[in-house]
Amino acid sequence: MFYLVTLICAVLYSLFIIFIITGLFRHDLSEISLSKELPKVSVVIAARNEEKNLPDLIHDLVNQEYPLNKLEIIFIDDRSSDQTKAILDKASGDYGFINYISITEKSLEMTPKKHALTIGIDSAVGDIIVSTDADCRVGHLWVSSMAYSVINNNSISIGYSKIKGSLFFENYQKIDFLGIMAANAGAGGWNQFWSGSGQNLAYFKNDFTIIDGFNPVKEKISGDDMYLVQSITKFRKGIINIDKNSFVETEPMKTVKGFINQRIRWSSNAKLNFRGNFFFFSFLLSTLLINCNILISLLTNQFLISLFLLKLICDGLVLFFGSKLFNTNISFIPFLIWSIIQPFYIPLISILGLKEKFTWKQ
Repeated sequence: MFYLVTLICAVLYSLFIIFIITGLFRHDLSEISLSKELPKVSVVIAARNEEKNLPDLIHDLVNQEYPLNKLEIIFIDDRSSDQTKAILDKASGDYGFINYISITEKSLEMTPKKHALTIGIDSAVGDIIVSTDADCRVGHLWVSSMAYSVINNNSISIGYSKIKGSLFFENYQKIDFLGIMAANAGAGGWNQFWSGSGQNLAYFKNDFTIIDGFNPVKEKISGDDMYLVQSITKFRKGIINIDKNSFVETEPMKTVKGFINQRIRWSSNAKLNFRGNFFFFSFLLSTLLINCNILISLLTNQFLISLFLLKLICDGLVLFFGSKLFNTNISFIPFLIWSIIQPFYIPLISILGLKEKFTWKQ
């Protein structure tokens, strides 16, 4: 019976991998193009205690190659206790297109980040909302690439972000995050839009109004990006932006504990897909089951090397083609360690995610 279940899991997972890999080849490059009628763009960023990261991000934003009379940048200072407010106050004084809003009290109706983003989006005057996180770095054509992607494709644009750094732990996180992004991109190639990253999204402001903002998920701590992508693509086209000018970089987690906590938080959103997007939920379930089978076979002294090798090859192919699509270098040793850890890591993260055993900025 165990071997039959294992075979079913292996076949199911392999089919999903084929679906993802073939989808990675179905993307076209939508380059930045000139337009007589440039849209007004509002960049909306929620920040809390980000004094170390904000100067770099502000530097990147004020050097965007986009007409300043068509650009506004809105920071939402969400109850920071460091120098975040002072940094934003100076930036808004130095640059007329930078504004910031200070939140002084925690919302009783909506979780913190969704509340902050909602305030920022509601105050935006742009036709297009572009968002990233305060710990990210963006290129000088980032706004242009994301905005043109929305306009030219009449879509929500799902951008790519990668982990900074070259140390082992940073490379490990880069591989883990690339795997998530590549899976989303592969599904996107078949017009199945599972999720995205709040570090790099762009969409019409009116679409945010149509889906009633974050109100349908106002009590959920995480998952704002997944909700936006899945909700908007129900009535509008989605696009995976593979233009390298649209890519952003984000800070890695500094500790293993922080990394695990972040992944548990992300995993906690999986159960929302049981009804919301069953196909995506099935992929997540197949990933969990194949890792559980490898773990069980190991613990019962029936280690199935063929099953482990199958998953190693499948994951390796997704990461390889994903790295080519997103111009991201990956290292073999961190990949091998990542692959060995997966059968232990995935079941643990999944269980703790279902129980919502994580912490978050409150």
